[in-house]
Amino acid sequence: MSEKLKYTDALADYVLIHGISGASLRPMAKAAGTSDRMLVYHYGSKAGVMEAALKEIAERNSVTLETTLPAIPMPADQLMPMIGAAMQSGMFSQSIAVFLELASLSLRGDETAKAVGQAIGEHFRDWLAARLTEPDRALELLSAIEGWGVLTAVGLDVPFPTG
Repeated sequence: MSEKLKYTDALADYVLIHGISGASLRPMAKAAGTSDRMLVYHYGSKAGVMEAALKEIAERNSVTLETTLPAIPMPADQLMPMIGAAMQSGMFSQSIAVFLELASLSLRGDETAKAVGQAIGEHFRDWLAARLTEPDRALELLSAIEGWGVLTAVGLDVPFPTG
């Protein structure tokens, strides 16, 4: 494992626990076992550090879903209940909180947050499209999944979308 990859893993862990707003370079560096200067050296800036951490969180979610769900394309009404079971299990609670924070920062005009959020959204749209027999519905279903995440995060008892 490269030194940078080792840092990225620790940085993602830190952001999952502390959130984006609770993430500053010195404590992140300490958690990664390095200095803030080394993080800037490897990632270019604090924004680069955050981008790497957020993309690592998204990649972990993809891997978890890939190991949890069948890899063969299937109709949305078969796939969505499987995704729903994974989402409702609580295994994604920390990452949902981080991605809601990312969306909020984007809405407030943070261009880095917007670019990272867009890249992560496109990644999951493509991931979903590859698992659907009707891939053109991927964005529609991703919107329904994300809407469920937002509404349940604020305490509404909303059923998971069925597809």
